[in-house]
Amino acid sequence: MENLNDLTIKTYKEGFQKYKDRTPTEASSEFKEWMDNFTSHLPQNGSILELSSATGRDAQYFASKGYKVTCTDIIPEALNKLSEEGFETSEFDFRNEPKEEWANKFDGFFANAVLLHAPKDVFEKAVANISKVLKKNGVAGFSLKTGEGEEVTEEKMDAPRYFNYHNEEEIRNLLSALPFEIVSISHADNDKWLHIIVKSKGFNSEVSSSETSQKS
Repeated sequence: MENLNDLTIKTYKEGFQKYKDRTPTEASSEFKEWMDNFTSHLPQNGSILELSSATGRDAQYFASKGYKVTCTDIIPEALNKLSEEGFETSEFDFRNEPKEEWANKFDGFFANAVLLHAPKDVFEKAVANISKVLKKNGVAGFSLKTGEGEEVTEEKMDAPRYFNYHNEEEIRNLLSALPFEIVSISHADNDKWLHIIVKSKGFNSEVSSSETSQKS
């Protein structure tokens, strides 16, 4: 069977224009409040590493507020467009270790509707890896869909995408074992989403390696 992450990536690569057409160009009120809460914990004109920037909507919002955003994605079409718009870009797959040059470099890390595509073992490793790119007291924001279990669905894209669902208790338990302080966990869109903000206590290799020994 085709790897579920590879299947999802294939759908985005082949249907990126469809994704753009079907994605809101402006953030909703609850989502915007979450982004503003995230940036309220960052230094003025700070640096943000965004995971899977896609259409660049969120990166553009952060840049408009004076933040320097490094955009990542696995879709060449997305990276080309973001580069043309003046963003620093880098191809990156969240299943991989962060790039060495990113170590303890960023004030913020942001991943909207990205890590929900990661199976459990990959997800736990990816969350632990966030601490590796943040400065001490750096802040991360990431969103997940609420629910139980996992599924492959063709909703929105008319092609298969893998989703892994989460609940607040599970996320709190995971974060308690990692070098993070929970700033806030909020529920949005009639409890369909979890909006998470955490602060890094500084990377602890022993903690992250013991918690993420499994590989995808």
